[in-house]
Amino acid sequence: MNVLVVSPHPDDESIGCGGTICLHADRGDRVTVAFLTSGELGLKGVPAEEAWRVREREAEEAASVLGVSALEFLRCPDRHVEESVEEAASRLAPVLEREAPVAIYLPHADEWHPDHRAGLPVVRAALRRLGRATPTLLAYEVWTPLAAHDHVENVDAVMARKLRAVRRYRSQIEQLRYDVAVRGLNLYRGPTAGGCRFAEVFRLYYSEEPS
Repeated sequence: MNVLVVSPHPDDESIGCGGTICLHADRGDRVTVAFLTSGELGLKGVPAEEAWRVREREAEEAASVLGVSALEFLRCPDRHVEESVEEAASRLAPVLEREAPVAIYLPHADEWHPDHRAGLPVVRAALRRLGRATPTLLAYEVWTPLAAHDHVENVDAVMARKLRAVRRYRSQIEQLRYDVAVRGLNLYRGPTAGGCRFAEVFRLYYSEEPS
């Protein structure tokens, strides 16, 4: 089974669905992560090319922890994906065509960050370009908790790995303890949504806007 994770920035994949990525990898699924941007604005005062190198290297380290099979760095402009959906879709479409994923993970549409919100329209636009059978879309939470969810993954067995992956993003952890924040969120989701200790929750979306 092929799975695609669409991550607006390096670290969103680990924060939002790192545990679920581990579960897929442990089952033998092929997991590809496509980064819409390389998060150059996440390193203040650093030239874009240098920021790309730092954040992409951290993404590679995190991927090795999670068991990701392949990474794609699309390098759309950080914080401006919402303004260039069709361009981002043109970069994502070849990845979709090659990987033919059964499921796509992406940030949910009500996320605070504009690049996160852009994930759904970018994926839908890329799928329209291909005109093929549509995969399941499962939306994860990063900065903004979901108000409602349709799917829950028990990540008790892999939570430690998820946190190790998040901590590989040293340049970001130094600014904000995302590992502490997401541990608290997944700890809350465990008993309230999954009947377990740690859980990740997801919202199901249509590949096209429902009529």
